[in-house]
Amino acid sequence: MAGRLMFILVAVAVIFGLSVWVDNRIAAGAGALLLLGALIYGYVQTKRTTPAQDVRSERGARKLREEIVEDEERRGTR
Repeated sequence: MAGRLMFILVAVAVIFGLSVWVDNRIAAGAGALLLLGALIYGYVQTKRTTPAQDVRSERGARKLREEIVEDEERRGTR
């Protein structure tokens, strides 16, 4: 986690330095690419799960569905 945070801080510093030193268009392009990379990285990280997490999430979803059916039957809406 600390390595990722350092990378983000360095990337922001580089983009800020580019915007001050060279031209704002270059920094805007670099910022857009950095944002796109962060979005792709976040998407990939959230999709990566362990088999134990998959089993736990399926169990929780099944339990929630059962509770919804029980609540509907108790209220008479089903």
